[in-house]
Amino acid sequence: MTLPDYTDIDVEQWTRKQPFQLFRHKSNPHFIVTADIEVTRLMTKVKPTGISLFNAVLYAIMVSTNTIAEFRTRFKDDRVYQYDVTDPSFTVPIHGTQFAFCEAPYSENWSIFNQACNAAIQQARSQTELSENAASDHWTWLTCAPWLHFTSMSHPHDGADDCIPRIAWGKFTQRGEQWFMPLNVQAHHSLADGYHASQLFIKTEAILKEHSFDD
Repeated sequence: MTLPDYTDIDVEQWTRKQPFQLFRHKSNPHFIVTADIEVTRLMTKVKPTGISLFNAVLYAIMVSTNTIAEFRTRFKDDRVYQYDVTDPSFTVPIHGTQFAFCEAPYSENWSIFNQACNAAIQQARSQTELSENAASDHWTWLTCAPWLHFTSMSHPHDGADDCIPRIAWGKFTQRGEQWFMPLNVQAHHSLADGYHASQLFIKTEAILKEHSFDD
């Protein structure tokens, strides 16, 4: 997979200079937000068509992620840079209760994204053991826990310098005539705040309410 282009950020001129410097060297600089989003249309209109709900949710999250610059921003040492695009790296079930990592190229075009995900998932399911994905920080790491409508989740990371966002979603639950899904994001506070996390929730919910997911 070709790595996306990126732009270096001049920290001295950056609007996030102070938050970056404040949170950059904290021992626990990551923050976590979990909330429900409404997915009624996904369950009542999209699911009956046979479209993969996993791919649809993944698409909505990745479109949202790529519209929020803070979730495409990374740092290494004191260098800060922003990718033009971030690709999804996600977990897929293999045998029994085991899982494997899977990477797919991002596309804003649903049909292209859906086909790429299906091909990547099919290839990933041929794995017999868990192996770490390619060494790059341009990914957004995602996982699905469809067995549980969780209210919180934290993710393993490689310490205070790990600035790759982690996103998860869980079991769809019906309440009256509406359906809801828990969405969870873990991000590095030096690069993003609660506002940016809230935008991820709002944008993802809007896409799942409005997108037809027609191939």
